[in-house]
Amino acid sequence: MRDPVEIKIISDNAESLIKAEAGSVLLSALNEKGIRLNTVCGGSGRCGKCAVRVIEGSIEPTADDKRLFSEKQLSAGYRLACRAIVKENCSIKILKAEEKDMIAVGAESRKTEENPSLEKSFSINAELGIAIDIGTTTLALSLVDLSHGTVLDTVTSVNLQRSLGADVISRIDAAISGKAEELKTLISGELGNSLENLLNKDRIPDPSIVKKAAIAGNTTMLHLLMGYDVKGLSAYPFTPVNLSLEERPLKEVISGLPEKLWNITAWLLPGASAFIGADIISGLYSLGFHESKGISALIDLGTNGEMVIGNRDRLLAASAAAGPAFEGGNIRWGTAGIPGAISKVKISGDKAATETLGNTEYALGICGTGVIETCAELLDSGLMDETGLLCDRFFDSGFPLSETKEGESIVFTQDDIREFQLAKAAVRAGFEILMKRYGARYDDIENLCISGGFGCFLNIKKAARTGLIPEELVPKCTPHGNSSLSGAIRFLHEGEKAAKALTALTASIEVLELSNDPSFNDLYLNRLSF
Repeated sequence: MRDPVEIKIISDNAESLIKAEAGSVLLSALNEKGIRLNTVCGGSGRCGKCAVRVIEGSIEPTADDKRLFSEKQLSAGYRLACRAIVKENCSIKILKAEEKDMIAVGAESRKTEENPSLEKSFSINAELGIAIDIGTTTLALSLVDLSHGTVLDTVTSVNLQRSLGADVISRIDAAISGKAEELKTLISGELGNSLENLLNKDRIPDPSIVKKAAIAGNTTMLHLLMGYDVKGLSAYPFTPVNLSLEERPLKEVISGLPEKLWNITAWLLPGASAFIGADIISGLYSLGFHESKGISALIDLGTNGEMVIGNRDRLLAASAAAGPAFEGGNIRWGTAGIPGAISKVKISGDKAATETLGNTEYALGICGTGVIETCAELLDSGLMDETGLLCDRFFDSGFPLSETKEGESIVFTQDDIREFQLAKAAVRAGFEILMKRYGARYDDIENLCISGGFGCFLNIKKAARTGLIPEELVPKCTPHGNSSLSGAIRFLHEGEKAAKALTALTASIEVLELSNDPSFNDLYLNRLSF
């Protein structure tokens, strides 16, 4: 073993000192100490999200560093942590928030003013439940009064598996390549921490009153949580290990759970296929698709664009591989929906006015809603044409949106536009094929539900301006935010009735494979244009 080197870590929150073997990759050394950076490309040197700055010591720049950073930045010590080889003692500054510090916006505490103290509202016979949604990017946990179905409080955090890739395909590849146990450990640890945070935050007098948990998530997320083999999800015919409604002790689901929580029963909600998972089934249940006579549609915007159309008599679903653009992945300054993320954009002339989630003084990057709004505004201002081409002035440098606390320019680039075009074209083409196969016209749809991590922040008109959503459905469009979590909450309250309804819903849904549809590619290419 080589002699260890000392690495001083400097961030906005604190300083720390870690040791690593000389010749180690910096990102690996950080991960081993629980310091998780935003590596949406899985540490392959493509996304640039794990940038650090070398303050003291020397780390030689790599080809990927030279591709992503300017000469000025390289001279200032900018390096990619996933490519940096540490050979001597050094000090580095983390330039962007660590994943563990990223708290998702959109599912804030819902404790009512009537019950500001849960201790006062609990009776000795109170029974509580925990609703859990495991998203590819974020986690959300709600504390639920089982007798009334009331949400008492909610906590959110970022899914730390992002350090091994932003989308499900990246994580499946990581699991197959030997990192399955690491992925399980990451999600279990964060779920355990979030659960304790929720219970401690609300001063639960006796953990034994928490009786059960309902867990929703896409098929890959639940497979990784349970430690199931994901090889079947990696290639056609995409065969999951298990899609059924499962009942297990929570301690078997979340490893390392404190003993005081061992008596909680966990229900893993069912899925319909490899890409129409429990999150979609839970969302449909929450929105009452299984009870409705009228035809409704659901589009869930995430790393996969899942969509469903139908009513209680027939449901047809499909999934389009949208990529991580809707959640800030593969966007140069992209980030999750966190405080400091640019979410609203207005362009006048060639200047941008922006708003961030949490109304922070400085911006950290741009999230999915900000990406959509930027594209719509660039179109309306004439700075981008309908093919997605930026005007000459901003083609090379990107369009400036804001600045970071350190004075760096947050820009929206030509490559960012192309990344969004790929995502929105996949979703729009998939939705149109779904409608065609169902035999529905726009006039037949009574309601279009938009769900997903940023559903409640989405500007519907701007989304339609980009072609993501049909203009004809804008008046019928309703944002619903995290419908997956809402379905888990409803499940906890309705119990056996919910179990029967979910099982029936899952059995009745027909899944359409877009990759087998001969018209998908032509329609996809057509929808790339704005």
